[in-house]
Amino acid sequence: MTKPQQDAGDGRAARWRGQREKRRSEFVERALVAIDEEGPDVSVATMAVYAEVARTRIYRHFDDSTDLKNAVARRVAAMMLLEYAPVITVDGAPHAILTRAARTHLDWVTEHANLYRYLMSFSPAAGEVRRAISTAVSDMLHPYLDALGAPTTATPLANALIGMVESVSAEWIDRPGGTDVGALTEQLAAWAWALVDTTMRSRGAVLDPDSPLPAPGDLRT
Repeated sequence: MTKPQQDAGDGRAARWRGQREKRRSEFVERALVAIDEEGPDVSVATMAVYAEVARTRIYRHFDDSTDLKNAVARRVAAMMLLEYAPVITVDGAPHAILTRAARTHLDWVTEHANLYRYLMSFSPAAGEVRRAISTAVSDMLHPYLDALGAPTTATPLANALIGMVESVSAEWIDRPGGTDVGALTEQLAAWAWALVDTTMRSRGAVLDPDSPLPAPGDLRT
C-alpha cells in the first residue's frame, strides 16, 4: 500500500513539472515576440525583458541559454510544420500543387522573416524541420515513382525540391532584388515542375502540369 507521504511527494513533483512546463512555454512565447521585433540575434537578456522577468529567473526553467534557444527554435519549427502540412498533398494539378506550396512557404517566411532566420541558425531544429518536410514530400512522391520502378528516387527528389525552395527564399528575404512574392512563387513553381517533369520523363511518364494528377497506377507513358 502506498504511503500517504509518498503520494503527497509524487503529487508535488507532478505539479512542479506541470508548472515548469507552463512557464517554459510562456517564456518561449515571449522569446518569439522578442525575436520577431528585435531580430534573430536577440540576446537572452532581451528575451527576459520581453518576459518581464529577471534573466536569472529564466534559468529556473531552462538548463542554460542553449536549452532556451533550442526550445524557441523547435517552437518555430512546429509553427512552420503546422502551416505547411495542409499543402503537401497530391490534390489538384501539378502546377497548382507546386504553386500553392511555394506561396505558402514564401508567405510564411515573409511574415515571420526573423523567426525563420533564427530557426535556420540552429542546426538541430533546422535539420529536424527539413527532415520532417522532406519525409512528407517524399511520401507524397513515392507511390508515383514506385509505379515507375524508381522508388529510391523519391527522397533525393524531395530533398532537391526543398533545398531549392529554401536556398532561393532565404536569399530573397534578405535581397529581394525587385522580385515580388507573386513572381517568385511562379518561378519556384516552374523550377520545381522542371525537376519533377524531368524525373518522370526519365522513367517514361509524361504528365500535364495543368491537369489533375492521375492515380499512380494510371500514369501515362
